[in-house]
Amino acid sequence: MKPSNTIALTTVCALAILVAGCASTGESSAGNSKAAGATGASAQIPSRYKADDGRTIEIGRNTPAEGGITFKDPHLEKCWIADGFNFNGYDTLYIAPTLSTAKFHDDEAQILEWARQTLPTELSSYIIRRGIFANVVTSEGAIKAGAKVLKMENTITEYSKGGSAARYFAGLYGAGQPVLRVQGKMTDGDKALFTFEARRSGASAGGRLTGGFMRDEDVQIEDMHSMSIDLSDFMAAVAGKYAAK
Repeated sequence: MKPSNTIALTTVCALAILVAGCASTGESSAGNSKAAGATGASAQIPSRYKADDGRTIEIGRNTPAEGGITFKDPHLEKCWIADGFNFNGYDTLYIAPTLSTAKFHDDEAQILEWARQTLPTELSSYIIRRGIFANVVTSEGAIKAGAKVLKMENTITEYSKGGSAARYFAGLYGAGQPVLRVQGKMTDGDKALFTFEARRSGASAGGRLTGGFMRDEDVQIEDMHSMSIDLSDFMAAVAGKYAAK
């Protein structure tokens, strides 16, 4: 095979993997109905679902762990829910201000602060679309009196704004892509009910193909979209909003 053909084939393969996005094709567990209302350690929770827009959602096989269930979700580094928890029974989700423990360079301070401020808005936008909660708020002042509230707290633990020059020359292979790793949890009072860890670095096809011409913020907002889609899809699947496949 000529070198030029080899390079072209490698590029096509890389793009095919990249644009697969959130729709996965992993193994599925038994079940043709919506996710069970009770999600105890012994519950059979399917691994694949069909979203309302026709996408196939993969949340991974699950096993009992630490008083709940852990999932091998292909889009999340870690994913766990407490025994009996399925995101239902709460009328308000409060997404608290994002914290950060990430190390960063001096020239990244401003854009890291932008990411910290933007993440709650992006998460709330996608979670609202799933129809799990009557209200999703990003301010304590917006919580209605007497509401049954689930609190979501997120911490950025790894961060890089990336660089357009490196993306221009080798962005397709990951060079210059921003990095965003988030650890999150949902709690009812002092009780943890859902914990996760997610990492994104140039998740969109645009960031890989034309990232050299994009601002760092524009590439990173696509990573936030990807993270928000996968988190909200997991929540919707477990909450019974999607039909199991």
